[in-house]
Amino acid sequence: MKNIYRLGCLSLLAMSALGLKMLGAEGPPARPKSAPKPDYPPYTEVMKGYKQVVSTIDQSPSLFGLFVNSKDNQILAAFPKKYRSKKFFIALTVASGEQYAGLQQADMYVYWKQIGKRMVLIQPNVAIRSTGDSESKRSVDRLFTDRVLADVPIVTMHPAWGPVIDLDAFLLGSGARFFGGSANGLKKQLAVVKTAMAFPQNIEVSFEVPVASGLLKAFHYSISEIRPNPAYRPRNADERIGYFTTDYSDLGKYQADDVKTRYINRWHIEKAAPNLKESPVKNPLIFYVEHTTPIRYRRWVREGVMMWNKAFEEIGLLNAIEVRYQDAATQAHMEKNPEDVRYNFIRWLNNNVGTAIGPSRANPMTGEILDADIILTDGWIRHFWRKFNEELPKLAMEGFTPETHAWLKHNPQWDPRVRLAHPSNRAMAANEIAHGHELA
Repeated sequence: MKNIYRLGCLSLLAMSALGLKMLGAEGPPARPKSAPKPDYPPYTEVMKGYKQVVSTIDQSPSLFGLFVNSKDNQILAAFPKKYRSKKFFIALTVASGEQYAGLQQADMYVYWKQIGKRMVLIQPNVAIRSTGDSESKRSVDRLFTDRVLADVPIVTMHPAWGPVIDLDAFLLGSGARFFGGSANGLKKQLAVVKTAMAFPQNIEVSFEVPVASGLLKAFHYSISEIRPNPAYRPRNADERIGYFTTDYSDLGKYQADDVKTRYINRWHIEKAAPNLKESPVKNPLIFYVEHTTPIRYRRWVREGVMMWNKAFEEIGLLNAIEVRYQDAATQAHMEKNPEDVRYNFIRWLNNNVGTAIGPSRANPMTGEILDADIILTDGWIRHFWRKFNEELPKLAMEGFTPETHAWLKHNPQWDPRVRLAHPSNRAMAANEIAHGHELA
């Protein structure tokens, strides 16, 4: 009996020892695996101190989400969820600080692509295409590739939008790429946000910043979405009349020596009632006379533009063009920005230059005009005043005989220098001529 008891105790001891050995082999319990480190900081941390820009009355979603930190003059931009399927149009303008400030500058047709943790701005190849067979299209796509313009790191991911970038660092850091020599020596650390507006189809951003010379300039970026317009039909250029064109080489053409395709740059204006010979237009072309235009000249600027309606009437389009006044005193249309690609402006420049320029921006795929900002300068006023008041009277006197000169001296009211003078100056001019004084 005792032997059986001893054997049982030995068995228990052996089993205990074996169990301890097995526990020792397994080691301490494994720690739970830690969560993987996120790719980006939480958006709530990144966006502390930023306020979203809302520029619409109904607070409708904008093309990009704009978030501004007014204290630090910083702007973050959140991409739309479906940015991969969109094409964008970047319109650039030096808004102030130059003699021709307000004149349209470069524009870019682009798309965005995420590569790793960076957003890449890419310009598609539209200069060389193929409308031929599938083989030629594949060959063109392989040979003539798109171009990377710039890239920027993603700072966070927004749950309601998409990737978020430091917009001011991107735009100002690429200032020379966008604006060329106008932005030489741009001091981005001294930049001040001048405009930040967000709309359903575009965003408007501008900065006031000194350049290498110390001169303050305003650089404006208008970024919009280019949507397909199935109602618009490109029109081939005709050599019998002049206009601006959108050109590309079509390497799918094998039956022609000239592979160039040239589309007329034109507005999309169509009848509201296509079955009528004459009809008001569906969407009239609207120009705004900028508030910087002197009041005394606004009427004549408007009448000059409205004269083009006669040309449209010849093809049955009634009231194709409308002109409205922007006015600082009444605040009429002051919410509209001339650099905004949605609006067409006639701008007045007091730069003592006599010229007028009518640039426009067109869809690089079709030639449809998207935006036009005309500039008029004040130099013409001085030029015409001098011609009429100083040169024309003297020119008129050169053709008269000595007898006519003698007669005019006794009848100064008929002297061209009196007749062409301003009514308030005619009496003084006649008196000087009667007393034998030459007019300056």
